[in-house]
Amino acid sequence: LVKRIEPLLVYDDTKNSALIMINVHHTRQISAHHGFDVAEEILNVFVEELRPFIKTNCLLVRCGNHEFALLLQKIQNPGHCQLALSRIERTLNNKSLSGKGYTTKTRITTSGALYPTHALTADQLIQCAEVAIYQAENSGQPHLMYSAKMSSRIEQQLKIESDLDIAIDQQELELWYQPKLDLRTNALYGVEALSRWRTPNGFIAPDIFIPIAEQSVMIKTLTHWTLNTSLSIQQEWAKVGLPLNMAINISGKVVDDDEFVEVIEHTCGVWGVKPKYVTLEITETALMQSFESNLQKLSELRSLGFTISIDDFGTGYSSLEYFKTLPVNEIKIDKSFVMNLMSDDDDRKMVSMIAGLSRAFGLKIVAEGVEDEGALEMLRSLGVHRAQGYHIAKPMPEDEFLTWAEFYLTNLELNNSV
Repeated sequence: LVKRIEPLLVYDDTKNSALIMINVHHTRQISAHHGFDVAEEILNVFVEELRPFIKTNCLLVRCGNHEFALLLQKIQNPGHCQLALSRIERTLNNKSLSGKGYTTKTRITTSGALYPTHALTADQLIQCAEVAIYQAENSGQPHLMYSAKMSSRIEQQLKIESDLDIAIDQQELELWYQPKLDLRTNALYGVEALSRWRTPNGFIAPDIFIPIAEQSVMIKTLTHWTLNTSLSIQQEWAKVGLPLNMAINISGKVVDDDEFVEVIEHTCGVWGVKPKYVTLEITETALMQSFESNLQKLSELRSLGFTISIDDFGTGYSSLEYFKTLPVNEIKIDKSFVMNLMSDDDDRKMVSMIAGLSRAFGLKIVAEGVEDEGALEMLRSLGVHRAQGYHIAKPMPEDEFLTWAEFYLTNLELNNSV
């Protein structure tokens, strides 16, 4: 790519050249399932659809299996690059393309960078455009123009990503456990396993390192570590008479993996844990991103006996539309509706509606973010089955959780015997 565009970059402080990167998604999956020839034909059709954007002062280069670079020379206004990004995205995103009898809808991500505004060499220009497309893909935006802030942000992300890889090897990661109660009996139903990163300089917050992991292949490594650690612990608890359900958070990117079902099933087999004691939590938003593919995998896991839970339910835009077809056993009401349950009529109506809808479809309901006794009693009266939150117990390291569980179960037994 450098050799193709370098001769065309002529310095002019009154005009810019713009490099647009275009990433066409899902072609690898098409190649794997329908053949290389089908994927190539679809990309050829995509190029034909792109041709109206290629003027006499433009150059189109294929620079990867599913990535293209479009150089616009000597544009009068930097805003023209942003306009081109918008037009390409509006014209080609979600467009039906056919190749050798197979039809698919394209999903693309685009980025733009300017010479000489953002870069003074071809190498630098390509790097800026790639930084922008990386940022666009990880933030879920269809297109982005490069800005200098992106580079420093990505450097920080890459450092945390690298440190996280080392942290797993050096056993800096821990699992903490937050209890879930059965609201009908007050029995300890299970726990949610939550990742914590303890460094020599203190904790790194999960809301910092988990989103970064989700933007890279590290999320698979982190998920495999969580699965193995939590299920090995669960096996130990069962041996001492504490057979609790273990809830594990699963990223949408992990569900997208073709080996996802096999990995879950194999890990349970290694540790001798029955699927009925495992809950897999996936957010509503992540489920909707690749709905058809995720539907099949989660349906298979549910048929094997795993509990499938939709986390943060009520925050997505497709809840009711897909409700009947969701392959789930459990709905987890987002804490944003629970925390103000006693003071906000709208939140109370929302929880009541979700609870009623879930019961109608035979689903269990879990509320997270319970912070006071009033909310707990309100949830119980609304027919919510299970709850977790700081009012019940905060997330705890294993040793603290076992102490808490012993104390809680002893008191529960005493209260039940009175």
